[in-house]
Amino acid sequence: MSTQELFEKASYLVKHAPAKESTNEEKLKVYGLFKQATVGDVEGSQPWAVQVEARAKWDAWAANKGMSKEDAQKKYVEHVAAGDAKWQEHEVLKNYSK
Repeated sequence: MSTQELFEKASYLVKHAPAKESTNEEKLKVYGLFKQATVGDVEGSQPWAVQVEARAKWDAWAANKGMSKEDAQKKYVEHVAAGDAKWQEHEVLKNYSK
C-alpha cells in the first residue's frame, strides 16, 4: 500500500472512529501533520495570542514547515500507529473504501 493510501486510510479512521482520550498536544500534532500533508506549508500570518485556538492550530501547522507532503503523510500514519498498533484492523475501517 502506498504512503498516500495509508494516509487516506489513517485519516478516515481519525475522522470516523469514536473519540479517543488524547491531550490537546496530541490533537494539535495530528492537526499540524494533516494540514502539512494535505495543503503544504502554513499559509497566512500568525493569529494574535488572544486567539488561543487559532494560534495553537497555526503554531502546530507551522512546526512542520518545510516538511514534504509525503513525509508529513508518513509521520501522520506513524502517529496513528503509535496510538494503536492494530489500527488497520479497526472496526470503523470495514466501511472504508478508496
